[in-house]
Amino acid sequence: MKRKDPNSSPKHKKTLSLFHITFDRRFFIDLSILLIGVGLYALSVKLFVIPNALASNGIAGLSVFMNFVFGVSPFLTVLLVNLPLFIFGGKFLEKRELLLSLFGATAMTLWLMIFEALNIPGIQYSHLILAGISDGLLSGIGVGLAILSRGTIGGSLMFSRIMESHTKMPIDKALFLIDLIVMILSLITYLAVPNFAVTLLSCYIFSKVTRLIGRKEYRQKMMQRLRIFNP
Repeated sequence: MKRKDPNSSPKHKKTLSLFHITFDRRFFIDLSILLIGVGLYALSVKLFVIPNALASNGIAGLSVFMNFVFGVSPFLTVLLVNLPLFIFGGKFLEKRELLLSLFGATAMTLWLMIFEALNIPGIQYSHLILAGISDGLLSGIGVGLAILSRGTIGGSLMFSRIMESHTKMPIDKALFLIDLIVMILSLITYLAVPNFAVTLLSCYIFSKVTRLIGRKEYRQKMMQRLRIFNP
């Protein structure tokens, strides 16, 4: 009787592996979630931030500041911030998360190029606060999905993940702290006070929605609070 090869069993199905990273079904599901999340974040910049003259959060906001004050290309700012993060990120993050973050950072640039090529019109609100709320919600959902995929989009999100992993600082607080610094620099240099206030509101909403989508334990905590107020 012919003996069955154990490697032919589904339990022993071979998967592609490189640098101790397994490229299995779970990896590609996470990659798909990451790319969708990055797309939503980039779409929020195109729809709400640019048309309503708001400052963006994280590395996008820093690139605007550097361009206005020092004339540095936004692409160069993104590169200068991301390069050391990816070089030293291997010491703090798992290789799988680092690779997904590389895909996320690349996808951010590609999505912006795609939306620019499609000439998607922005939404200009008569009430500026609506733009801030819309941006905070959509960008928060996008980055929350990126965290859910166990990847990042580089920049401030990657730095916040490192902070969360090694200082136990919640990711929403780390994100908001970085955004606050960028907003203050923007206010001192070019951002009008009303736009600063709305952008700050957007950053706060963004940080909370990001954690709500990306962290299971935080969602459970919020659900428990809702049950207390709605017995």
